[in-house]
Amino acid sequence: MSEQKYRTQLYLDEDQYRFLKEQSTRYGISMAGVVRSLIEREIEKGQEVPEDDPIFRLGREGFATGRRNGSTNHDLYIYGQAKEQPEKGKATP
Repeated sequence: MSEQKYRTQLYLDEDQYRFLKEQSTRYGISMAGVVRSLIEREIEKGQEVPEDDPIFRLGREGFATGRRNGSTNHDLYIYGQAKEQPEKGKATP
């Protein structure tokens, strides 16, 4: 079963992050696995998202976090520290 996977990035508030982290620990799966499970559960319900749902305003109206480099420095903003960069010429594990 080779399905196409798509990478995405989410901004969560503290309560959402804590919930995700707790569920991840509780079930022994990654935080991404928890998100995928929650999405699958919603898909299985078969309910349509109402067209006037506020989530769609984000796509139409956009929003700003005030950070111009969030996509390149997300580790810093999420974890409080930048990811260590491997030395040139050395492979990462």
